[in-house]
Amino acid sequence: MPARPAGPLRVVIDTDTANEIDDQFAIAWALLSPAQLRIEGIHAAPFCHGHYFEAVDAAAQRRGGERTRLESLAAAIGPERRERMRRDHTAEEGEAKSRHEIHRILDAMHLDTPPPVKAGSSRFMSNPTDIVDSEAARHLIERAHADDAPLYVPTIGAPTNVAAALLIDPSIAEKIVVIFLAGYPSAAPHGDDSFNLVQDRHATNVLFESGVPLIYQPGYHVAEVLGFSLPDCERWMKGRGPLGDLLHDIYVNNPIDPDVERVGRSWVIWDVIAIAWLLDPTWAPTFETARARVTERHTWEPIEGRMHEAYRVQRNEIFGDFLAKLEAHAR
Repeated sequence: MPARPAGPLRVVIDTDTANEIDDQFAIAWALLSPAQLRIEGIHAAPFCHGHYFEAVDAAAQRRGGERTRLESLAAAIGPERRERMRRDHTAEEGEAKSRHEIHRILDAMHLDTPPPVKAGSSRFMSNPTDIVDSEAARHLIERAHADDAPLYVPTIGAPTNVAAALLIDPSIAEKIVVIFLAGYPSAAPHGDDSFNLVQDRHATNVLFESGVPLIYQPGYHVAEVLGFSLPDCERWMKGRGPLGDLLHDIYVNNPIDPDVERVGRSWVIWDVIAIAWLLDPTWAPTFETARARVTERHTWEPIEGRMHEAYRVQRNEIFGDFLAKLEAHAR
């Protein structure tokens, strides 16, 4: 793992922004931190729910035994509806929607010099060596070689763009550090149904097998601590300028769980853990462990090499910093 530079870190964010509501928060926080992060690009990643449900159902059938909750949902949806979902909302459309959502955040921030937004992959990898070329992959390669300082790549969606860049130009593995949020801890013995992890399993395995310096941040048991409630959102975001109002609107109009006023409800803002580690590694501390890959059964399999894996998260410090910066930006 290269030493962290003293000045602002060079960063390219790779994100499936329109899939959920957490990517928008992560992008905003990164852009609110110019003294610590120099955002050199934001890359839109593909996503497709029909493809995901098909993948987790196939893995569960191969593995046998007890299914996860999302694998059970995939079986209940059935093959015909899964295919219709995949046809009606393709990975290419997911990428385009993500790009549009990135621009919504940038427009609300009114930055003097917004970072470039690049189109990502229009599909997922079909095999371990399938290069899905894209504007995003080429831009990542260009930025990796643009400076001697390491380029940090928080990857908060399916890692298809980053995998393509590593396959096109393996030398960038010596110039970038990937922060990948997904799934269960790599020692988990059971099936892993994480959206980021298995939607493009081949791309995920490129990250783990390439030797690129890797910070793996489990969603389950680690990032899921980052719950944010409607009272939090009403108190700390609403009325904090165009950006605060946009994030509030995104939160209260959550398409996955629209019942935001349910007693005791909060929503996990998963992706901010990737930005947290960039801003202060003690907010998402890691330990060194063996690398692993994801099998066709969506289980973890140890491989050669080492990586760093997050094991906890400092929720109050993370949201405290984010909300203080949002308040200052609104003023």
